[in-house]
Amino acid sequence: MKKNTGKKPAGITRSRKIIFNIQIALLPIIILLFLEIFLRAVGYGDNLKLFIKHPDKEYAQYKVVNPEIGKKYFQRFEYSRPAKDIFLRKKTDDVFRVFVMGSSTVVGFPYDNNIMFSRILHERLREAYPNKKIEMVNTAITAINSFTLLDFMPQILKEKPDAILFYAGHNEYYGAFGAGSNEAVAHNPAIIAMHLKLMGSRVYQLIRNIISGTGNLFARVKTAGDRRGTLMSRIVKDADITYDSPVYLKGMEYYKRNLEIMLAMASNKGVPFFIGEVVSNISDIKPFKSKGTSTLKPAIDYYQLGKKLEESGAYNEAKENYSLSRDYDCIRFRASGEVNKIINELSEKYDATLVPVLGVFEAKSPNGLVGNELMTEHVHPNIDGYFLMADAFYNALVSSGLIGEEADKDAPVFNEKYKENYGYTILDELVGKHRVTNLSYHWPFVDESQGFTDYRQVYKPVSVADSLAFNVMARNDVSLTDTHEKVARLFERNRDYWNAFREYNALTKINPYWPLHFRSAADCLLSMADLPVALKYYLRSLEFENSFYAHFRAGEIFMIKNDIDNAIVHFEEALVLADEEKPNVLAKLIVAYAYKGDKENFIRVKNELNKIKPGQKINIPVRKYTYLNYIPDRVKNFIIEADNAVKQQDMELAEVKLIQSFDVMDSHLARRKLGELYFQQGKYGQSIIHLEKAENEFGFDPRFLHMLCLNYLELGDKPGAKKCIEKLKLTDPGFPALNELQNLLKQNIN
Repeated sequence: MKKNTGKKPAGITRSRKIIFNIQIALLPIIILLFLEIFLRAVGYGDNLKLFIKHPDKEYAQYKVVNPEIGKKYFQRFEYSRPAKDIFLRKKTDDVFRVFVMGSSTVVGFPYDNNIMFSRILHERLREAYPNKKIEMVNTAITAINSFTLLDFMPQILKEKPDAILFYAGHNEYYGAFGAGSNEAVAHNPAIIAMHLKLMGSRVYQLIRNIISGTGNLFARVKTAGDRRGTLMSRIVKDADITYDSPVYLKGMEYYKRNLEIMLAMASNKGVPFFIGEVVSNISDIKPFKSKGTSTLKPAIDYYQLGKKLEESGAYNEAKENYSLSRDYDCIRFRASGEVNKIINELSEKYDATLVPVLGVFEAKSPNGLVGNELMTEHVHPNIDGYFLMADAFYNALVSSGLIGEEADKDAPVFNEKYKENYGYTILDELVGKHRVTNLSYHWPFVDESQGFTDYRQVYKPVSVADSLAFNVMARNDVSLTDTHEKVARLFERNRDYWNAFREYNALTKINPYWPLHFRSAADCLLSMADLPVALKYYLRSLEFENSFYAHFRAGEIFMIKNDIDNAIVHFEEALVLADEEKPNVLAKLIVAYAYKGDKENFIRVKNELNKIKPGQKINIPVRKYTYLNYIPDRVKNFIIEADNAVKQQDMELAEVKLIQSFDVMDSHLARRKLGELYFQQGKYGQSIIHLEKAENEFGFDPRFLHMLCLNYLELGDKPGAKKCIEKLKLTDPGFPALNELQNLLKQNIN
């Protein structure tokens, strides 16, 4: 027998047991990690970041809103793609960057991207602040609510915004993750937040897709969301949500919570937040569903009383009843008045800028009652409405002083003429009309359980434009962009350059990052002799493509303006990009350098031309100022009639014709001629207003500078006169009246 020594038999030590247990615990994590790496390597799943590097090499320095971001929030239903707004990956000092947040109203429904209020706002800010690079990034997609917007917020703040614009509140119940939505993983904020966080993982996407696919095979729950038709009608799960019910209160609680978190995040980062009141159609939309309770009358009762009060002229009381009708509507596609109360409360608490969108709409509505005059249906503005939204946010941004400089006093005034010339056509109006009408054929506008009529099958177009617009709405294979292009080319073939320009101009607003549309619009303007605006569009095209054609055309226009330095800049750029066009570009440069008196570069380009075409002679034409010969077609009759009136010494008629021309367009030529007319009559104060507006276009014309200088001298404006003389010395040192002007300035100083 062995002697008992009291020692335990050898075995696994405590430390080894701990290491083994840790390894066992980590094994699933390691497996998941390797599975994640494998899934990414084979390309499974989606990049669900809000912003991605632009996929096109021509835009490699930019980021773009992820076109597939909707996959993160919509599993059962289709999702809309955001606008293709881009911004620099590396923000420069001259950039003012704005992000826009919201849903279908911010998308611009029922219109295309050119009618988004952010696109209208972007154009106005560019014109008001020409020395700033304005980036306007619209992140909106349809049928999302504050849960999605909260998920966007950290990614937006990471991109160094100078301002955030926010307009949302109508989708809190039926938008993705809403309390009454079919598109929801849960109705708990913590679970929703965890789900959205995990959606970046390919493993989680795989699990979600497996569960979803299996569920679809074995079960199909019949809900309001299973209805045929629009996303609006199919995404709804719990349609009836009565006022002050638990579901209603939960929706308001979540909206306030999510918005407060967003405002706190922006405040902590020092990012200005502009939040717009939400607007809905109260006077021309009946409640979608009326259901009384023990404490509330049916919503329709308030609506009918509102109608009677409006007819009797009791507009304030009518507004109160219309608002109650909206609030007590059981189908919550319109935000209740509580949403704007939350917006007002939180904007004050976090020192955000409240944008009075509702107030602006009410001020422009008959009797202060928002209805069909500014709305297409229940919540989406019409074209006039979207321009009003843009104006409200524009005024808020400009008043804030954030952009850092004064707005250009010569920027176009916002009025009906501005709206008409902005960049949309009858096609856009008709497409919007058909989308809204199609919407109205579906629930909740009609009870589809009693039968269904397909608008796309019964409508008969009444004109060519109507037929084209209807096809855009009814067919997935027809885009509005392609239709605008088709119509523009037809107008061009018929030499109707103005209407061709309008179609191309609409395209420049639908996609302002596509240079070809700007060049096409500029070509139409050139055909109409509208050189200043043509130049603007050629230069705009160069922001995103270094095009030979745009540089060459810009160089030609600058030569006609007598702006030799800028002409040379663009001809030199064109030369670098030229192929068989090189001889023509070199010939232009020879003339430009001859006019400038730059012998060194004159010899350089002449020798370069001789290498390509030995012995070719270049005639340098006598330098003439011909810019005045280009009269824009749209005001040509007015200008000719005004000139004839001047010849007949009928100055009053000439003045009338020139002023009338401004109703068509604010042309540089009419401004100059009106300024000259007032100068000849001794009306120097009136004259200087118009001459200064024309100076940007005629600042290289010695005769114009001469008159401008004399006008300043008559008004005793010595700095203005001195500025003109210095510019005249550079433009034409041998101008005959230069010495006389210098003597007059000395006399004024003395």
